[in-house]
Amino acid sequence: MMMACRMPRPNRSTRVVAALVMVGACGGITCPAPLSAADPAPSAGAVKRLLDEAETLLADGKPGRAKDRLGEAAGMLIALAEESRAPTGFRSLCTRAGDLRERLDLEGVDVSALDIPSGVAAKATRPAPTDRPAPAAQPGPSFTKEIAPLLVKHCGGCHVSGRRGDFQMTSYDGLMRTGMVQKGAGAASRLVEVILSGDMPRGGGKVPAADLATLVSWIDRGAAYDGTDASLPLTGPPAGPPAATAAAPPQLRGAVALQPGDVSFAFEVAPVLLQHCAGCHDADDPEGGLRMVSLESLVRGGQTGPAVVPGKSADSLLVKKLRGTGIEGQQMPLGKPPLATDTIDLIARWIDQGVKLDLLSPKAALADVAAAGRARSLSHEDLARARFAATDGLWRRAIADEEPVVIARGSSLCVFGNLPASRLEEVAEAAGRIEAEVAGALVADGQPLIKGGVVLMAFAKPFDYSDFWVNVLGAERPKGLLGGAGITGDVVYGALVVPEAGQPATELDFRLAEQITAAALVGRGVPAWFANGAARVTAAKLVPKATLAKSWRAEAADRVSAIRSAADLVAGRADPADATPVAAAFFGASGGAAKLPLLVAHLDEGKSFDQAFQQAFRGPPAAVVDGWLARESRKPARRSP
Repeated sequence: MMMACRMPRPNRSTRVVAALVMVGACGGITCPAPLSAADPAPSAGAVKRLLDEAETLLADGKPGRAKDRLGEAAGMLIALAEESRAPTGFRSLCTRAGDLRERLDLEGVDVSALDIPSGVAAKATRPAPTDRPAPAAQPGPSFTKEIAPLLVKHCGGCHVSGRRGDFQMTSYDGLMRTGMVQKGAGAASRLVEVILSGDMPRGGGKVPAADLATLVSWIDRGAAYDGTDASLPLTGPPAGPPAATAAAPPQLRGAVALQPGDVSFAFEVAPVLLQHCAGCHDADDPEGGLRMVSLESLVRGGQTGPAVVPGKSADSLLVKKLRGTGIEGQQMPLGKPPLATDTIDLIARWIDQGVKLDLLSPKAALADVAAAGRARSLSHEDLARARFAATDGLWRRAIADEEPVVIARGSSLCVFGNLPASRLEEVAEAAGRIEAEVAGALVADGQPLIKGGVVLMAFAKPFDYSDFWVNVLGAERPKGLLGGAGITGDVVYGALVVPEAGQPATELDFRLAEQITAAALVGRGVPAWFANGAARVTAAKLVPKATLAKSWRAEAADRVSAIRSAADLVAGRADPADATPVAAAFFGASGGAAKLPLLVAHLDEGKSFDQAFQQAFRGPPAAVVDGWLARESRKPARRSP
């Protein structure tokens, strides 16, 4: 089945770009002419089309015309940079423009007059992505004692208590979600860049050199959090009763198995809170200091103390507020119709049953808990419909100006892509075949590869995949990375840049096999290091003639020395460029291909990854990997050819 999804394009205010420097001022270089009211208004889509044209012209051997298109795009980017809020994908567009400027410069084209906004895109060395594993934490500045007071002092008026420029950091979690801090890369972090440039703080104030050095040192050492709760406000605990008299929040346990008749927090309660309460009680500026971002923050409560009292729904502020009885102030949700009595009774029963958590952890985001609840409770077909529908919104976040073609293959696979329909049909046909082969290698006959199926996101160009990284994952795409798998809310996905049509079919098959396998494992809660290593070996087994299938073992041997310890690999602190081939080498050397179906079966029985790994590999992950690394270190060094 193939259908073209028509998605609404974002509405933006239009602006007229001011004139760029004219030919004479550019020293003979042809600069873009001023845009008039009749010209297209600057938009992310218009910039992307100009950059696409410039890329094509450069590939066709027309660097002069490519420079002209880049000049027009640069003018639009300058105008967009002056907007009160930059459009989705703005940073990735600047990165593309900066890369293209460098390529033109290497071609001998004079691009000295072309200015790319923000200064980030024009750098030869890109900052490390924010979601790469941070280096192991080292002793350094304390976030709670030094960094938080520093941020409040210099940025608090605009970006802690306020949301100036649509940027707010009320907590450590809030700061890290902005993408302004790149762990392990202080000088490359956007937060440091805007301070160094003098753009911040506004109003004439300056950040003293000593304070800036402390901030950079903290980021360089991993931007670690040393408090008890990363969602607490930077200014300290919410105002409320004195500590001596305030009710202590109840202690929470991890996830437990439900008994017959128990209310599921994940499937029944969390979705209600997300729909009706989370909008006012979010992480950034919650009403009454009550953050409904996790079970832990809900139970802790806000300015008036804990929101729930386990076992006592009648005494719980949450139930009182929802019923509108025995409270000061208004009934909740504010400004909306009261919840149905049956819904409030359901929440009360959950509290009376002890505030049990049935999936994930008390610190997990409510959205992730609710998604896990749907994954467990819905049928395969219903979950697939929810998963495939949720991908529409994910795609709009990734590439807002391009409508995807969507091809569904039953209830086990759905392909979203921005390739021509005929090429995407080829990709979908190959993906359907590969998905069946991966299922044959991982699960019992007749079982779906993963409940709810896999979404495959197929991108035409590397810069499209870069947009996905920036707009969905909140980071720059690691250099050279052409695919990856993950889980975002309801969506379990594998993403890849599709090889050009002229390349051997084995190259596409290998990328499909790797990402479909990784998605099936990540969707079961397998950590990325193991999922990527197992996926690499599985793909090499299924598509042995692919280029990477023949070369990854040599690559792994070269990268083993970059892994400092098994703990770094297993804890996700190793660089992904090193972690995947090394994990694949461990997986292959340990007979992982034969053990993988057993591990998957244990996971599907409800065991944790650590439990499933121990039963399949006869030991805990860190110990087993450490033993293998020790054996590898004793092998003679490879001689260069």
